[in-house]
Amino acid sequence: MARVYRPYPEKHKWPKGFGSLCPRDMPENVPPAFLVQAVAVPRGGLNKLWFAEGRWCFCAMPTGNRADDVWHGFPVIGGDVEEPVWTALRNAGVVTARDVRRFRKQRRLPGTWP
Repeated sequence: MARVYRPYPEKHKWPKGFGSLCPRDMPENVPPAFLVQAVAVPRGGLNKLWFAEGRWCFCAMPTGNRADDVWHGFPVIGGDVEEPVWTALRNAGVVTARDVRRFRKQRRLPGTWP
């Protein structure tokens, strides 16, 4: 069964969201596309999927019943991501070694997409 994206309505959305806010200008077709390429990392958190592109790193978690394979995601500061996640993303071809070095230096979320 394909992973399904379902946004978490109260969080991560402008203007009144909380937590890590998703970029305002991110196209709606991007999160479902991320789920297709997202990588599960055994030591990267229970039931989490990871993806990175451009200046953004995202973590996705299951929403509701785990049997549904429904996910919601949120941006993560690259410098806060653990090394096993970067290793898995690099091994899967999602990011390059250069990307990882750039993400490790990140201390806040970028302001705009991409």
